[in-house]
Amino acid sequence: MQLLDPLGIVPAGSTAEMTAAGEWLKGQLADWRPDSPTVRNPAKQLAQELMGQSLVVYSGPKLLPVANKWKICTNENAKNIAWTNQFPEYNHNEFIGWSGHPVDKPYAIVEIRSNLEHERVQKRFAISERLLSGKRPAPHVVVPQGETLLQQIIWTANYADFVSLYLALLNGIDPSPVGLVEKLKVELNA
Repeated sequence: MQLLDPLGIVPAGSTAEMTAAGEWLKGQLADWRPDSPTVRNPAKQLAQELMGQSLVVYSGPKLLPVANKWKICTNENAKNIAWTNQFPEYNHNEFIGWSGHPVDKPYAIVEIRSNLEHERVQKRFAISERLLSGKRPAPHVVVPQGETLLQQIIWTANYADFVSLYLALLNGIDPSPVGLVEKLKVELNA
């Protein structure tokens, strides 16, 4: 940001906004830290609820990059399969896919519900949950904290990291190695 801001490549003031958002985030992380007991740690609690299930993450368009980040860190850190989609696209086809099976599925649903999404997108979350009640697992609703889109993005991305790391530990997995990716790279270069 410090290189791009003076060149006019990013909006003026972006560096200051990013710095302020980073400072704000520091105060938000306290409850997620490893030394925070599970009873006061929502990241540890959510990881426990997601354990043993494939994860499906939904968001509106504004938070889709974070939903993708959630999928990526769940796959990579926890070695736990995860997928993502966004509203309103979800309501065009995937929505129907949930309707044909019993609720007892090996999936956990995380819905990232931002108050910054268009009101029609927010309404879709609530209506979809009601119409699919008993046909899919009840969603774990994540409400991003922060007043700006940047704050909500960094809050939710960091929350995803903490949840995926705790999920890895609960799965008995070291989150750091990605041996299979390394093997793929070797074989692709052979």
